[in-house]
Amino acid sequence: MNKKLLINARILTMNARMETYPCGNILIEGGRIREVSGERLEVADAEVTDVQGMVVLPGFINVHTHLPMTLLRGYADDLPLHEWLTEHIFPAEARMVTEESVRVGVRLALVEMIKSGTTCFNDMYFFEDAVAEEARKAGMRGVVGESLIDFPTPGFKTLEEGVRQTEALMRKWQGDDRITPGVCAHALYTCSAETLRRAKGLADRWNTRLQVHVAETRREVEVIRERTGMTPVHYLDLLDILDSRMMAAHCVWLTPEEMELMARRGAAMGHCPKSNLKLGSGMADTDRCIKAGMTVGLGTDGTASNNTLDMVEEMRFAALVAKGRNGDPTALDARTALRMATIEGARAIGLGEVTGSIEAGKRADLIVVHADASNMVPVYDIYSAVVYAMNSKNIYSSMVEGEWLMKGRQLTTLDKDAVVAEMINYIKRHKNNA
Repeated sequence: MNKKLLINARILTMNARMETYPCGNILIEGGRIREVSGERLEVADAEVTDVQGMVVLPGFINVHTHLPMTLLRGYADDLPLHEWLTEHIFPAEARMVTEESVRVGVRLALVEMIKSGTTCFNDMYFFEDAVAEEARKAGMRGVVGESLIDFPTPGFKTLEEGVRQTEALMRKWQGDDRITPGVCAHALYTCSAETLRRAKGLADRWNTRLQVHVAETRREVEVIRERTGMTPVHYLDLLDILDSRMMAAHCVWLTPEEMELMARRGAAMGHCPKSNLKLGSGMADTDRCIKAGMTVGLGTDGTASNNTLDMVEEMRFAALVAKGRNGDPTALDARTALRMATIEGARAIGLGEVTGSIEAGKRADLIVVHADASNMVPVYDIYSAVVYAMNSKNIYSSMVEGEWLMKGRQLTTLDKDAVVAEMINYIKRHKNNA
């Protein structure tokens, strides 16, 4: 049905005024939010869903991930990033990652994300056209970008081939209502200045976003300083890459000067607290970044380093880590954490006019939360309840572009049992390559 009406909802809009409706109604038509009101709406020919006792809020935006890495969940744990990456993950990817494995991994990732409230993701990996196809079939919104890097990958043998694949993504997916093609350069320590500039040129030519891993570890900062004589952010600025089209993932080791520079240039940050903690990379000072004026969104990173795609956990960790890092319980409050997971995340990946808040004209990407659950009541402050008490099983339904991807905890576009069995069987068949 083209029209949907949600009634009796406790609505957190996450708009600029942070408006809420204790008992509101949302009219959806043609995939977009047509009206949000505290008054009863009478609409003919609409599919009506009564969400009495539920909270409706924008779906979560996972601003940085590597979805096919569900294939490598738990493959190499309790290691520092550079050892983990160069001695375990890169070799495993060379043996195991194919277009088939990417499709299997993405389908499992989509099940996990939909079940935990994510409605939009920003992915960097290989065979990204396959990622886009699987996400589109499942109804998910996503930004996809082939990971350009200065050595052969499972997806391409030369940088030229990787550039051609990126351009093919642009031609195929530009203008799609759910998939947005982007450009990715892996990191400053794996990409030459020429590669970084080429990636930036592609992003500018196709009017899209550029994503790069930046200042994830202390060692990375030291390597870039030795190589260039400057910090990672200042190096990117020297190359004319640091601007409002760029999102830097991680940013654990930014100096105050780098934070201010990123804010002035309009570059965004993708904060991945759980992955950074698990790899021992450190704790980004997100509270200071936000106060400096930076746009900061939340991401899970991949399941090989997290090991989940659960944005509910990520949101809570972001708030708690900021408080612990600064010794300040007022740092990164619940409202700020929820904004990072929704509207600020959408802005970080260039979709702030499309999704991330419940407002007339935006796409109907939202989740319904069972707030009367035993782990959430009593609710004195709804933002506090969502950030500090909620878990992913409280998410009752999920919608993208006005279509239910999950309703009443039942997936509508994917068969969870079949997807899980597919991954288990795939690993059994390919265990000699693991």
